[in-house]
Amino acid sequence: MVDKKKILEWWANRPPFKDIWDIPSLPVVNEEDYRDIIIPNIIRCGGIPKSELVIGKCYRGSCRNADEAVWNGEEFEYTRVKWGYRYTETINHFEDDDGYDLFVPFELKG
Repeated sequence: MVDKKKILEWWANRPPFKDIWDIPSLPVVNEEDYRDIIIPNIIRCGGIPKSELVIGKCYRGSCRNADEAVWNGEEFEYTRVKWGYRYTETINHFEDDDGYDLFVPFELKG
C-alpha cells in the first residue's frame, strides 16, 4: 500500500524540475490534497500555471504520450502517433485534473 503522507511530504520537499525529463508522474490523491499540496508544488518546481499560458503557443512539458503540446485556451492539443497513425488528441492542464493523464508545461518551445 502506498503511504499517502510520504507522497505528500515528498512533493512538499521536492527540488525544482531540471528539465522535462525530471517531471515525475503525478500522484493519485484526493481532490483536496491535489488542489492544496500537489498543484502549488508543481508550480513551485517549475510547472507553468494556466494563468501564464498563451493561446496558440507550443510548450515543452510532460504527459504520458507527449512532450510538446499547444495551448488552445482550454486544454492542450498534441499529435499522437499510435500504430503508425497520426492524429490530434487533447489533454488537460495539471490544474484541471479529470482523472486521466495531465500535461505539465515546463517551458515555452522555441
